[in-house]
Amino acid sequence: MKEKRKRLYDLQNSYNEKNIPTTIKGDKLVFNNNGSVYREKIARPKACDILEDPSDKNLSEIHQGKQIEDNENRFTSRTTKVSSVKQVNQSLRDIFRIPKVLSATHNIYAYIFTNADGVVHEGSDDDGEHGAGRALLQELKGQNVSNCVVVVSRWFSGKIGARRFRHFLEVGMSAVSSVK
Repeated sequence: MKEKRKRLYDLQNSYNEKNIPTTIKGDKLVFNNNGSVYREKIARPKACDILEDPSDKNLSEIHQGKQIEDNENRFTSRTTKVSSVKQVNQSLRDIFRIPKVLSATHNIYAYIFTNADGVVHEGSDDDGEHGAGRALLQELKGQNVSNCVVVVSRWFSGKIGARRFRHFLEVGMSAVSSVK
């Protein structure tokens, strides 16, 4: 909840810089001029979205990063360029349609992009790897990466402790370097 609130304050500051008045009410960002409410529109794709036939849709250009194995755990990543919420959702669906990605034990992701109004949108999902998505997002921001979504897949085979976070970041950033 704390991170969601911080994200709302960051979004509010972005809109205030563009002279768009907003107010935070509870866990919502409300636009003062028309009363509409900002809602997070990025979510992990549902099974029906992944299983539907993608043949009639524009598929995202997916780039793969390197693969790391450690104590029989395998890590790999994929990334695409994005510039809107719609593209992030489409990219996640396209990446999760890849059979190898679907078979992973954990698929963490992070995204960051600047929309047409110049407002930065960002988010992440840990998929059971507590803090891994947030760490990947922080690494993207630290490396000044923008306009991409990164999915890092892990096939669990045994405990490796905190080393897994280093692997998440390394393979995630290797995929990002292929789209710069």
